[in-house]
Amino acid sequence: MRLGPLNLTWGWGRKSTGLTIEQVVANWHLVNQAAAGIAVTPENCMQSPTVNAIVTAISRRIASLPIKVFQTTRSEGRTRREELPNHPVARLLAMPNDWQDPVQYWLDAASYLVRYGNFYSFLARGSTGPIRELLPMSPRSVQVTQEVDWTVIYRATLPGGQYMQIEPGRILHARGPARDGLVGNSTVMDIHEAIALDIQAEKMGAAVFGNGATPGMVFKFQDGFQGFETDEEGKQFLNDYQERYGKAGRFKAMLLPKGIEIDSSAPVENEKAQYIATRQYQRTVIAAAFGVPPHMVGDLSRGTFNNVEQQSLDFVMATVLPYVRIFEAAMERSLLSTDDRRGGIIIRFDLEGVLRADFKSRQEGLKIQREMGVINPNDWRERENMNPISDEDGGELYWQKGPSGQGEEPPAPATEGTREDDGAKEPADAQPDA
Repeated sequence: MRLGPLNLTWGWGRKSTGLTIEQVVANWHLVNQAAAGIAVTPENCMQSPTVNAIVTAISRRIASLPIKVFQTTRSEGRTRREELPNHPVARLLAMPNDWQDPVQYWLDAASYLVRYGNFYSFLARGSTGPIRELLPMSPRSVQVTQEVDWTVIYRATLPGGQYMQIEPGRILHARGPARDGLVGNSTVMDIHEAIALDIQAEKMGAAVFGNGATPGMVFKFQDGFQGFETDEEGKQFLNDYQERYGKAGRFKAMLLPKGIEIDSSAPVENEKAQYIATRQYQRTVIAAAFGVPPHMVGDLSRGTFNNVEQQSLDFVMATVLPYVRIFEAAMERSLLSTDDRRGGIIIRFDLEGVLRADFKSRQEGLKIQREMGVINPNDWRERENMNPISDEDGGELYWQKGPSGQGEEPPAPATEGTREDDGAKEPADAQPDA
């Protein structure tokens, strides 16, 4: 089935006007041609080492987070959360589909969201009952339109080449900020010039070092020689030279024809070309566009032993957390029923693991909470991934008076006719022994 001319909003934030899908795809490389000479798209942006590091860092952290479904209740001004491991959505997230486990699913989902600004997943249902599978779709195969009545319609290209129109209730759409309020913006497309320069710098380095970091030779004719008799002889000489000296044969000897000598070669001056500075600057620019600390992309010029850990926590809070909240909001909107949302059901990624400080700092913080009566031994052990201890061993005991009061029983109240002296009780009118 072929779609005619449409006004479509693409999954990466570009719009086509009056063009068929086939025409847009055929001219896509021209639309995104950067000044650096490379067409950068969300598909090939991973050729940039910086973008690759960013996407990998974000997607791996999100994929490693446990996802839990909670029932929230509010009583006496306090909010309580109870995990619901047997909720249908919890079981769905534990196995999204037949070919992906949760880690693989969220690796792909986060990668799509970072590169395209959008992630789509089809909600496969049976004839009745809850959602059975989450089927991820590449954002480049999904087009989004909005009708006159504000209804959003999704059109997707299936693996077999067929088109399908999908209602909003049958798709999970997680997106970042959108200039049109409909489709998330792609950071890759917004900064494609910077990414293209990063890729070109990588290719330049590969070309130079692939040739042994040796610049091209310059030949000149000695005085009194007029050159080759024909152009073909000149071309043949250059081809022979390239074949002998290029790549693996670059150190072989060669006898130059009579009358030709090697002139001084053009020097390679990386400092004047700003090669190293350009690569470092591009890493910083691209990392800043994605909101990632420079040390996450290999720029340790401002990194120290003391601040890298803090920068890693900042990365989680300022970069990973917003993506996590985007996914949580999309799941609660698309996976939970209206009754679930009204009943206080929520979906949360557990960020405890990625916010953990070093061992000493973590234990000091837990010790403070323990001594203040905030947590009990089993709470502490659970956060350190240890099995709980029994109630008889004090696993559920909270300190009420601080460390000095743990395990102390309150003194028995004094009754009339008795007195207490160092814990011994005797009648008040008793006389000491003679």
